[in-house]
Amino acid sequence: MSAPTLSPLLTAAVQDRTSGATGVARQVLDGLAEFVHDPVTLRAVVAPLPGLLPGYASMWHIARAANADDPGPALRAIREQLDRDVEASVATATRLLHQRGGWARTAPSSALVKAVAAQLPAGTVDAPGTEGLLPVTGIAGADAISPTRVLNIKGTLALAQSIPTIVVTTSLKLAPERVFDGLGSPLFERIPLSAFWAVVLDGELLTPAEVGRRAAALR
Repeated sequence: MSAPTLSPLLTAAVQDRTSGATGVARQVLDGLAEFVHDPVTLRAVVAPLPGLLPGYASMWHIARAANADDPGPALRAIREQLDRDVEASVATATRLLHQRGGWARTAPSSALVKAVAAQLPAGTVDAPGTEGLLPVTGIAGADAISPTRVLNIKGTLALAQSIPTIVVTTSLKLAPERVFDGLGSPLFERIPLSAFWAVVLDGELLTPAEVGRRAAALR
């Protein structure tokens, strides 16, 4: 099965280059909802998605749910939890940045990063001339997080190496190392998880080590 044989909603998700990993995951989940009463077709439709969206750990979680004994509730649970986790992570990251004050620099393309930046004071995000002024905090999203690494848009590593940088994300981006090894595209780079200052995961402010342990616990 290739992209043109997918439903219109799923085809749009596969072709989306602007919504980021979270936005694409929402579209995929909404597109799969029409197949939940036909498990055989559902599994056939979901099978090519990880290959068509090779940079997104969320596709691994979604494919697992689609192949569950009762896929409808499993997929709905992911969809509902995703919205709650996104809201919680954006709120926590925004509070943290308000507390730190100063300026923020962002890694592009993440919907969560854009949502956080939109709630910061005007002129404090990616403003020119802030080099050398403190504090400056980096904000990045994640397309996948393994026990040891983060997969995200190119430029994220340079950001994390230059200033304290937080990752704003959800548990849908966590993946075991063996799954993470199969993810990626020319647009992404792999960054040591330890390069980041902190991770906001589902609204919790965590150390990179704690997030790595959560990813390692996945089977």
